Amino acid sequence: MAETTCGRCGKYSHMTSIGVPTVEEAIDSLDVRIENTFRCDRCRLLNLGGIELPERPPNMGSEPHVASFWSKTQPQYWHPKFVTGQDYPDVPDHVATPASEAHSCQSIGASMSAILMARSVIEAVAKDKGIETGSLFKKIDALQEKGLINEFARQTAHTIRTFGNDMAHGDFTVEVDDADAVGVLTFMDYILREVYQAPSELLRLQQSAAARNN
Repeated sequence: MAETTCGRCGKYSHMTSIGVPTVEEAIDSLDVRIENTFRCDRCRLLNLGGIELPERPPNMGSEPHVASFWSKTQPQYWHPKFVTGQDYPDVPDHVATPASEAHSCQSIGASMSAILMARSVIEAVAKDKGIETGSLFKKIDALQEKGLINEFARQTAHTIRTFGNDMAHGDFTVEVDDADAVGVLTFMDYILREVYQAPSELLRLQQSAAARNN
């Protein structure tokens, strides 16, 4: 049974097979690549699902066999990917927008773009707090010196800087993967919470407490 997060509506849904699949030899592989058109049962829009197998299943040109095959088989990959961003309450728009875009890049597998954007977000945070001169290394240390981030957050920011440095200077020889991107974005979010969201939440709580005492 084919199920996935629909690339059109973003909802997890059963996918109904509606097309005779294409079957071709996979490039640089001994496997056979099989792709098929599916309709999302929620939004009724089309997605493409595919799988690679050691050999071609029999009778794949027959509609009943195609339906039977996909009723028992979960595709290994889907297109398109649903693009997802992130909301950042209490973060200025000029910082929140690229941070959300970093998550959008990661959601479609664009790991390098996600990491590069996260690095730029850290620099944007520093500039937003009035730290506009010097290297990103010095900007991060200055954030701690001004009491805006703690030591753990400083190390976190430097890790993001290190991941993005080579690519920021045109060196793409070191590969990164989705796990790297997820880790970088997790810590980017930590920085945004440390600098913007937690202080705003504390202020609201203090104001609520003060109102109770009046």
